[in-house]
Amino acid sequence: MPDAQQIIDCARGYLGTPFHHQGRLKGVGVDCIGLVVGVADSLGLTDDKGILLASFDHADYPPTPAGESLKRPVSLHLCELPSAGEYQPADVLLFRFHQDPQHVGIVSRLPDGELGIIHCYASIGKVVEHRLNDTWKRLIVAAFRFPQLLTDST
Repeated sequence: MPDAQQIIDCARGYLGTPFHHQGRLKGVGVDCIGLVVGVADSLGLTDDKGILLASFDHADYPPTPAGESLKRPVSLHLCELPSAGEYQPADVLLFRFHQDPQHVGIVSRLPDGELGIIHCYASIGKVVEHRLNDTWKRLIVAAFRFPQLLTDST
């Protein structure tokens, strides 16, 4: 069973992958949810019923999700944390741009010990990792954990 560091290392393997709406190919193109799907697929991560998370993937969403259209599918397959502030490395954060939840990323631990975020950021045009600073923290709507990590968090 993959641990938090394996999830982070897998996500780091996508660094530099170009942004491509609905993309799912490491090194070729992904979007923010494509990164999470790719990591789940590469590591064989499953939901709490043992079904591969990648099997739930769909690519029929608009470039700018509206309302709960991004939160709903994420919350169906990952475990939402009681408080968005309880995240730890390898958790998936849901961010609000404008009014709606429109972006996801995977929490990392940077070499200096601070928390970071690995995400495919359309504004930069590729998968990046940077500090999870106060500006990004204010945008967090919810935090989710891969079911395999629930026993690791106790």
